[in-house]
Amino acid sequence: MSRLIRAACAVLVAVFVFCLPAPRAAFAQDAPADTAVVPIPGVVVTGTRVPESLLKIPAAVTLVPRGDFAGARNINLKDALGFVPGVFTQSRSGAQDVRITIRGFGARGSGDRSNTGGTRGIRILNDGLPLTEPDGRTSLDFADLGNADRVEVSRSNASALYGNASGGVIHLRSSFDFDKAYFDVSGRGGSFGYHREQGQVGFTIGKGRGTVLLQNSTFDGWREHSMSTQVLGQARFHVPLDDQTRLGIVLDGTSNLNRFPGALTEAEMDSLPEMANPTFVARDERRRNRIGRLGVTLDRQIEEKQALSFAAFVEPKALQRSERNTFRDFTRYHVGGSATYQLQGNLGSGGMHGVATVGVDDQYQDGSQLFYNLTPDGGRGSTLTSNAREGANSGGGFVQGELRWGEHWSVRAAARYDLLHYISENHTNPTLDATKNFDQWTPKGSVAYLMGNHTLYAAVGGGVEAPAFNEINPPPPFDTTTSFNPFLEPMQSTSYEIGLKGSMGVGANLGSLGYDVAVYQIDVTNDIIPFNGGAYFFTAGETRRRGVELGADWRPNTPLRVRTTMAFTNNEYITYSNNLGTFDGNEQAGLPATTVTGAVSYALPVGLSVEGRVEHVGSYFADDANTAEADSYVIFGGSVGFERNTSIGTLRAFVSGENLSDELYTSSVFINGTGGRFYEPGLPQNWSFGASIRF
Repeated sequence: MSRLIRAACAVLVAVFVFCLPAPRAAFAQDAPADTAVVPIPGVVVTGTRVPESLLKIPAAVTLVPRGDFAGARNINLKDALGFVPGVFTQSRSGAQDVRITIRGFGARGSGDRSNTGGTRGIRILNDGLPLTEPDGRTSLDFADLGNADRVEVSRSNASALYGNASGGVIHLRSSFDFDKAYFDVSGRGGSFGYHREQGQVGFTIGKGRGTVLLQNSTFDGWREHSMSTQVLGQARFHVPLDDQTRLGIVLDGTSNLNRFPGALTEAEMDSLPEMANPTFVARDERRRNRIGRLGVTLDRQIEEKQALSFAAFVEPKALQRSERNTFRDFTRYHVGGSATYQLQGNLGSGGMHGVATVGVDDQYQDGSQLFYNLTPDGGRGSTLTSNAREGANSGGGFVQGELRWGEHWSVRAAARYDLLHYISENHTNPTLDATKNFDQWTPKGSVAYLMGNHTLYAAVGGGVEAPAFNEINPPPPFDTTTSFNPFLEPMQSTSYEIGLKGSMGVGANLGSLGYDVAVYQIDVTNDIIPFNGGAYFFTAGETRRRGVELGADWRPNTPLRVRTTMAFTNNEYITYSNNLGTFDGNEQAGLPATTVTGAVSYALPVGLSVEGRVEHVGSYFADDANTAEADSYVIFGGSVGFERNTSIGTLRAFVSGENLSDELYTSSVFINGTGGRFYEPGLPQNWSFGASIRF
């Protein structure tokens, strides 16, 4: 009852005191005034691999401007993705690691097998270069919001354009739209020892524009054994080589350390949620990554009808783990590149316009893995237990054609071929050497009807997702004969989607309303499911996901803004059994049936802004048998922001509170965990604050 009372009080606080927020002003980075979380005419994004109008894309694509996430901790992607309909993002222990799910893709990304610190089934890019590795796993080391001017999110299956593990696409984009050099220094702090120091320089060289960012952050963690630290450097430079050609250079480097508290039983979470799994503590389970990246992009416009884009990158990695009772050293190099060509023009004299796009891309990652025994304090022992090579190559090509006629209609069709090759060489036991190939054709088609500032569309398309390299290890007794799980096959899906998006006036003195509505069904075969706590993986014969998504952004007048997102889903196993039982008709683990977010913000004339937020997540199961359930919850947040131009520069500051009612809730789960340990408790009431000055 006390929680209900606290929740009721928090509602009154959110509606009455904070009745209206804003960090639209706080920490804003000069985001374009016409950007929003819902489609706005004229806003250009790259969710379909080439720049085009957000409104005209026949798919569920959302743009999140920096003003919507700048006044927050910025410690992970949840700060930017919390108000994207259909995207379910959970901050695991409150630090960098997040669990991201888009329409069910990525649901398995929590468990014991290196899933902490990464995600599956969702392609993530940064300034045109993929962070997703060839096998479909994405490490979140460079997925930092500090240099991001906006985040573009495609909720529609994009496998026909991006290939493996593209159930959704998240693209972090930097801004080079500034006229003169600047220097921005900022600091953030908050509960549980959180602090982040950041300096950013924007510079000009002739017509070129560049940025350099350095940041250092530490989070002591609210749970035992959940500390994280990161040092990150990012440099960007864009320069026009001539009137038609633009060169981009990306240089990144990071060193980070994350300790993992693990999952708890329901009784442990209820009695002592700040505790860690004793086994994780005893082994000092942790991840330390040191990664560099150099990338180049080249875009050329040929006359007005042709466009070429090229990209290439190299990424060396030194990775260390204490995981599952072994100390693990990985040395990796990751290289890749892509090329895209687009041709458009009028077809005949009937007012028909055609657009053709073709592209190829390839990524290759290779390196050694050395496993050692674990010392009693969790360090690297002197006994080498495994010496192996792991390599993966993902290559593919796509073609897309579009016909537009009149002012309203357009039709698109696309197809892609992907070939994924795995190689494993075990120098300790060569009899385990193995290779494996996955290949797949993926089609997609759509039709759209444009009505002024509104677009109605329908689409059907395929999807493909191969198991990640650390998911194909075989269970006993097959681990004595091969390196690859003989039961795993690529996950294949067919998505059906109808959507309506746009913006409109809502009558005299009621301002404007932006909206985004989508209805979908996704039929999946060979859905990849964690087994035995994520130690191994299995495939479900057939699953089905259905959902309705709604996003709304209402601006009744200039200072007031009201926004909400809702997603209602049904996710079930149609045909699925393993040696533990038959689960036909059960709900798919890890996916809530209901998620709702809401926020009201108000900007005051004196430079102050206030915001109140609410988030509801429905209950969901953590296991295939539907016996372990994460309870539904409602949490509240609020913030105050300030921005003012001074004689020396622009000053910005914010104070933000989350989980104001101090609700005990599950922030993430280990799918099919062992020993009853499924639950990762979410952050209790916590506060953050920050200030910056831009010269």
